[in-house]
Amino acid sequence: MDRLEVLEKAYADLGGYLLAVCRRYVSDADTSQDLFQDGFVAAYTHFHQFSDRGKGSLKAWLTRIMVNTCLQYLRKGDLKKLQSLEECTVDATQCEPPAAETVEALSETQILEMIAELPIGERTVFNMYVFEDYSQQEIARALGIKRGAVAMRYQRARNTLASKIRAYEKQS
Repeated sequence: MDRLEVLEKAYADLGGYLLAVCRRYVSDADTSQDLFQDGFVAAYTHFHQFSDRGKGSLKAWLTRIMVNTCLQYLRKGDLKKLQSLEECTVDATQCEPPAAETVEALSETQILEMIAELPIGERTVFNMYVFEDYSQQEIARALGIKRGAVAMRYQRARNTLASKIRAYEKQS
């Protein structure tokens, strides 16, 4: 198969997953769709750099491209706000986690919606740490912020999500 055929198949097989990756970083549906398309253009352009290492390697490579495409977009706009913020002074101590049954009762869509509602800085750090498995040091380098700011934003994201889940629990 040539690169166009490989990417067409990947688009059909992995498109929903890769669009969801973009949507986690950029909450606007139209913008995340544009970034998804830009990611595939980048994949086509840089396909010569892809090294097939077996099952899952194309998915991992395309996921990394989508994340990098979203981060480039964020660096041009909203992420500038993140980089200019001083280290957070908000108390980010561990808050009470929600009940496990409540978390299990939530659908994946509900959880992703809660993540999408996080402020841009917290959402970006949370996604990179939880879904993309970046270390705090790697996130700090990628975003141009201090490692302590990464830890603080991650903790704030966790606390906010826990609060949202507890609020859902009270509504149920």
